[in-house]
Amino acid sequence: MSERRPRLRRAAYLTAVGTSCAAFALSLAGIANTQGQVKPNGEAAALIKKLERQTAHGRCHRPAPATTSSQGEV
Repeated sequence: MSERRPRLRRAAYLTAVGTSCAAFALSLAGIANTQGQVKPNGEAAALIKKLERQTAHGRCHRPAPATTSSQGEV
């Protein structure tokens, strides 16, 4: 039995490390899949359009402070 303990301990350790790495990789893949997706009629799209207009007019120093709004769709 004493011969099996180190092997079981190593197997458990490798399983835990593999599971942690897989979970981390899947979370990064999930983040990468949502990158760049903005609703065309959402709040973020309106802010981007506003910033683009300011930049086009030469006022690209600092945008005006954002006003607080109710929690809408994200």
